[in-house]
Amino acid sequence: MRLLNTKSFEFEEFFDSQIPKYAILSHRWGSEEVSFQEFRKGKKKDSQGYNKIRRCCAVADRRGLGWVWIDTCCIDKKSSAELSEAINSMYRWYKLAAECYAYLSDVKWEYEDCEASKIAFRQSVWFTRGWTLQELLAPANVVFFDRDWKTFGTKEDLSKEISDVTGIMVRHLTSRYLVCVATRMSWVSRRATSRIEDMAYCMLGLFNVNMPLMYGEGEKAFMRLQLEIIKNTDDESIFAWTSIQTSSGMLASHPSYFAESGDITTDYLSLKTRRFPYLMTNQGLEIRLPDTGPFVPGALDCHGFSHQTFLLALNCWRCRENGDPLALTIILKHSEHLCESGWIFTWQRVECEKLLLSQPARNHSSESAPIFNTELPKNTTLIHVPQEGMTSPW
Repeated sequence: MRLLNTKSFEFEEFFDSQIPKYAILSHRWGSEEVSFQEFRKGKKKDSQGYNKIRRCCAVADRRGLGWVWIDTCCIDKKSSAELSEAINSMYRWYKLAAECYAYLSDVKWEYEDCEASKIAFRQSVWFTRGWTLQELLAPANVVFFDRDWKTFGTKEDLSKEISDVTGIMVRHLTSRYLVCVATRMSWVSRRATSRIEDMAYCMLGLFNVNMPLMYGEGEKAFMRLQLEIIKNTDDESIFAWTSIQTSSGMLASHPSYFAESGDITTDYLSLKTRRFPYLMTNQGLEIRLPDTGPFVPGALDCHGFSHQTFLLALNCWRCRENGDPLALTIILKHSEHLCESGWIFTWQRVECEKLLLSQPARNHSSESAPIFNTELPKNTTLIHVPQEGMTSPW
């Protein structure tokens, strides 16, 4: 980890237990940022980016910290290996920082008019960027500064305002314990990054996964992120998304598909898991369905094949105010496609614009504990749901 000395403006590299206490900067990039090479050579000293570095060092030094980490100048971005290591480590670096300074260049805080200042705070572009989400969540201590580097509160002080603008519950601002995949996806669903791939890369720490960076892969990066998540958890809320697509694979094509998933919950401690695990293969998502499940026969097509629809209950539910949570179900359809080699039989998710809701059974021993039974019967059928961008069987 390369840190900048707040007094000498010299860089020094530290490893693991050698890392001293340091401050870390969270900010929006501007047009005059100073790179590692430029800073080391003393260039662009009259730029806004250099002034930002100087002011950040001054604040840290005044608050008793001798080192800072700033993403613009502490990473040698000409080294792809260093950039990849930094992005995969960034959540941890923000988490381990003694203090995080969130610099909001579009906010002018006036203590004489706190209400107007809070409105400006909520409207800051800082809340719309993908990378600043982990910079908000990972550090225990986030201190906010306005455009004049005047501090106006901490994450704890402004927790209600932050919750209002981000949709993140106050208790989740400091702890992500047992927060399901769909809810975490919803936090980034309305944010943006300059590069398509960064919509996935900025979430690596949020889901505690690592993967190599491949700029140029476009939206495939988000697909790879979901595959890494599936490898590490059986949280089925990853399938609890909606879109305007009429048919799809099981995985979402973009984080925005989770925009309406912020109230979804998975209870890891009390729910049963499926008897057979699901996994992603080169034929798509592999999952077992009951032989005698809730199949709904469809009309025969022009070739005489019958289409069947299966209602797949997910191991998660949508919270409902003043009532029981509602179990979530998605719709899978069995269909056929004609290719050069003949008919291909496959499954797709259909009616993607909705998640069906159902009342779960209740636990008679505890009226407040609904039962979400995802155990499969002995006789099951193995199916594959192809995923766009990964497989193309016809």
